[in-house]
Amino acid sequence: SRAASPLSPLWALPEELLLLICSYLDAQALGRLAQVCRRLRFLSSRDLLWRRIARGCLNSGFTQLGTDLAAGIPVKERVKVSQNWKHGRCRRETVLKWKCKQVASFSSSFLMPWMELDGEYLYLSQAENIQAYHLCAEGTGLQRHPQAIFSGHQEDVCRFVLVNSHIVSGGGDGSIVLHKIHGSYNVKFSAHEQEVNCVDFQGGLIVSGSRDRTAKVWSLSAGRVGQCLHTVQTEDRVWSIAISPLL
Repeated sequence: SRAASPLSPLWALPEELLLLICSYLDAQALGRLAQVCRRLRFLSSRDLLWRRIARGCLNSGFTQLGTDLAAGIPVKERVKVSQNWKHGRCRRETVLKWKCKQVASFSSSFLMPWMELDGEYLYLSQAENIQAYHLCAEGTGLQRHPQAIFSGHQEDVCRFVLVNSHIVSGGGDGSIVLHKIHGSYNVKFSAHEQEVNCVDFQGGLIVSGSRDRTAKVWSLSAGRVGQCLHTVQTEDRVWSIAISPLL
């Protein structure tokens, strides 16, 4: 039988000192430290150690002032996703195929599908619909048939966003549609004279941008749903828009 290995003097230090020591490590060193043993893996995965690194990463969920916009997701996982995007690391495989005929007029172009991952579901735009696909266990792929279909547009979905169990989408028909993910509630209103290229939703407000060279703010308060509160005229089509996390 082997003699029990002596306890490392590292563990004689209080946790505060261990965290202080680890705070000087970069992402690569923290990752290697996590491979030593279970105890160090738990210690090196603490959000406190990864916040400083995450604030220097692209789209890791922190504002310039340090406000955390994705508190429910471990900071280490956000750094991993950010670094994978930055360096182009991915697993190349086809997880879903479908046949979808689209008819494009001479004045419009084919749109790439827009997608968002939310928990165990992948939401994917396909022509004028948005479909929700359930992720298989252990990340082995997607179920072939959608769990839910959200419709309402007469032309292709250009962009959509998921916020607080709602889907807000803009379409090539110039309309905006608001769906409640777990329910049949939906609202549709005419928003722009041409395609709605981008949308965002927060705090009872929707903002949208269009090929018609305008950006607009819409109300969702009771009795004023779909009412335009403000219009910004621009010199060119609007491709991207967002509401500040501080409103």
